[in-house]
Amino acid sequence: MLRDARESYSFGDRDDQPWETDFPGFGRVFPHDYGLQDGKYYTTFLTLSPAGDELTVDFAKTLIEAEDLGADVFPDYLSVSLSSTDYVGHIFGPSSLEAEDNIRRLDDTLAELLTFVDAKVGLDKTLVVLSADHGAPEHPEYLAQHGIEADTFAFERGDTEPGFVRLKNLFGVGEGLIRNFSNPYVYLDKQKITARGLAVADVADVVAEEMVKLPGIARAIPSDRLRQGAVADDMISRAVLANFHSERSGDIYVVFEPHWFIADFDGLTVASTHGSPWRYDSFVPVIFAGPGIAAARVGREIHTVDVAPTIAAYLGVKAPSGANGNPLVEVSQ
Repeated sequence: MLRDARESYSFGDRDDQPWETDFPGFGRVFPHDYGLQDGKYYTTFLTLSPAGDELTVDFAKTLIEAEDLGADVFPDYLSVSLSSTDYVGHIFGPSSLEAEDNIRRLDDTLAELLTFVDAKVGLDKTLVVLSADHGAPEHPEYLAQHGIEADTFAFERGDTEPGFVRLKNLFGVGEGLIRNFSNPYVYLDKQKITARGLAVADVADVVAEEMVKLPGIARAIPSDRLRQGAVADDMISRAVLANFHSERSGDIYVVFEPHWFIADFDGLTVASTHGSPWRYDSFVPVIFAGPGIAAARVGREIHTVDVAPTIAAYLGVKAPSGANGNPLVEVSQ
């Protein structure tokens, strides 16, 4: 059921939008039914709703009590991942009644946790950090209502484009030129390519050139160029390099145009996804609240990896050995 009266929601009259995922047994309109507790998808349904976060916070409260967190002078660290927002956003999209109701309930859930911590430990003795791991794009059909052009990308269709057919004929590789696509990387069939006496790097270059001609693809960057640093020094390239692992990543990194994304998620068509370098996908709030931190709103660019060294600096201890970031002076001074 909805938390509040339907007319109080911005999306109260848009409960059934065509791009929302109709997850079998859960539906895409309120009320959503969890079904029987021994049902095949019962626990999945919990994650597709605010109930997932409510259960997580109940566990966190139990953990705080069982472990006596905050009971002595030595700092204790507790990390709580509230992931219902992620799942609800994937299935229904960020501009949906489900997402709006989830945020309202998340506000209640956070208040419940902080009230508990205040009673058990004292917020005057607690540093609270709140952030997120990513943003999300709106569904292209929603954007179209506001005059913004976008679309979803079906990668398997690209394999039949004239340019790719020409490449297959050129290299004599047949159907195996591209082995698979695992977002955001294209994986070439290296065995078939090398069996033809071709260099994988050379094939990757020409495949990448052909890929950027497809609608919806902004850049296709061969991994050899990333290894050599032979890319433009701009926001997009820096984001790509941050993702890249020279020994484990695929052969071509694909960057979709803004508001384009692949809607397939393990065989399920979803309303939203994430993983692009664009601002709507990478901009998240980072909130610090605790003793000695002056109230302020900071607008400069920071990074979520700054959180760990900032907590360490606040506590006056060494940052973790693998920490990659800078202490935020507004918090750690």
